[in-house]
Amino acid sequence: MNAVKFMVGLVLSLALVTGASAAPRAWLDRTQINQGDTVTLNIESDTKDSPDFTVLAADFALTGQSSQTQTTISNGSISTRTLWAVALEPRKAGVLNIPAIRVGNESTAPLTLSVMRAPVGAQAQGQDVFVEVQVDTDSPWVGQAVIYSVRLNYAITLLDGDLDTAQIDGADLRRIGDDVSYQRMIAGRRYQTLERQFVLTPERSGELTLDAPRFRGRTLAGLRDSLIGGARSVSAIGESLLLNVRAQPAQAALPWFPAQAVSMERSQANAQSHVGEPVSVELRVRVDGALATQIPELSIAEVPGLRVFPDVANLSERLVDGVLHAEVSRRFALVAARAGNIEVPAVQLAWWNTVDNRPELAQVAAFTLNVAPAIDAPVSVAADAGANAAPTPALAESVRNAEQSWLWQWLSAALLLLWLATLALAWRRGALRLPSRAVPVAAVAAVTDGERALRRALASADLPAIDAALRQLAAGQALDTVLDDPAQRAAVTLLHAALWGQGDRRAAREALCNAFAGGIRLRAHAAASSSEEPLPPLYPR
Repeated sequence: MNAVKFMVGLVLSLALVTGASAAPRAWLDRTQINQGDTVTLNIESDTKDSPDFTVLAADFALTGQSSQTQTTISNGSISTRTLWAVALEPRKAGVLNIPAIRVGNESTAPLTLSVMRAPVGAQAQGQDVFVEVQVDTDSPWVGQAVIYSVRLNYAITLLDGDLDTAQIDGADLRRIGDDVSYQRMIAGRRYQTLERQFVLTPERSGELTLDAPRFRGRTLAGLRDSLIGGARSVSAIGESLLLNVRAQPAQAALPWFPAQAVSMERSQANAQSHVGEPVSVELRVRVDGALATQIPELSIAEVPGLRVFPDVANLSERLVDGVLHAEVSRRFALVAARAGNIEVPAVQLAWWNTVDNRPELAQVAAFTLNVAPAIDAPVSVAADAGANAAPTPALAESVRNAEQSWLWQWLSAALLLLWLATLALAWRRGALRLPSRAVPVAAVAAVTDGERALRRALASADLPAIDAALRQLAAGQALDTVLDDPAQRAAVTLLHAALWGQGDRRAAREALCNAFAGGIRLRAHAAASSSEEPLPPLYPR
């Protein structure tokens, strides 16, 4: 019964409560901040109406907002209060007025906030958060790689944040490497330092301004800031820098390549080769103070009798102790079309020394490639190859027996006379007719085997096997000199580019299958040389 009376009384009390509403109250968590920092404006009211924050837009950016409502019952009276919290970032330095903010039919009292210019560089040391900037040179050459370092120093706990570096008009800016974090003592205070490094490449001469980098983050907040996520915004601004970019000097070579140091080397498997076989050569360039993409393209010049097939270049970069190191390596396949000594020309790389401010030249010397005939070239056999051969033991024994027996000597002479008589009779009657030009069986077999090997290789689309079969059919001669069909010569060029260079393997297969579908077509002198007999005729013509 008492419980029922209490509930009825509570309902009546709620219906009769008509307290006068208090004016909304406003306050700041701080009255003085640095430019770039944020301040929390708190407004407390016992009405259901929301504050009108639009009057703040002229001088402040609103970066966060939240609210919390609390209801209390005291002596039978119920009161409801709402607390709004908004994070403000000043748009300028100076003494800023926060005007009266209307909440329903009431308004808050105006407030004043002092915004100091953010300290930069050495002036910022001692602050909770500050940003440092540094370049390895303030008077670079146009196109020179400049190391631009940005260091964020903080002595408080950061929940999160962004370190922004604006794009620079008239220069290319790119990050290099990962961020590095370490601790150091600055003015007697321990800071955590996050270092981020960039490569800045000026694109034109003259003055170049690097806008100041800016950090925006959040740190742990006090009790009054709990409404906006338990965090307080912090920020810091670095220094802006001015570079004097020098123009390319008149005595510099083209292409223009500024660097601190350049070295070049060549490596190869051997200096001996056979016609049609590739020799692998690698060029490697190491550079300090430049990006790998700035290094001019590496190439080896072709000379008569030598084809050069370049591979894709390998590029790498790293930053060590503030110095940019770059390396480019590239492989080449050198294919000789003739036997003999072929001189491969020197490779030179002109560059501008940014340390001594003078032109220099890096190079690898020329070298001689000793080219032997192709391994599968036909080998001439001497007509008297067996004339001086040493007799076997069995033959020597027979000779000794014949010399010891006069009977065998007379018998041999008689048989010889009989054979000569038969031969003379056959010659007179025309029974023995020798061809005017004999075709060696070995040569015919080689051609047949080569054609079969080529057909098998084309059917399987095996590029190395196709190349081997073609070289066998060419009998050791360069393919581009023995092929009579232009389409076949073009297909072989695609084949070599695919095998030893950057050629398209699929395009090479299609061209080879189409060009050699009807068999290989050799020039007249090549066909004649491939069918020449390796042994002299048995009888004079």
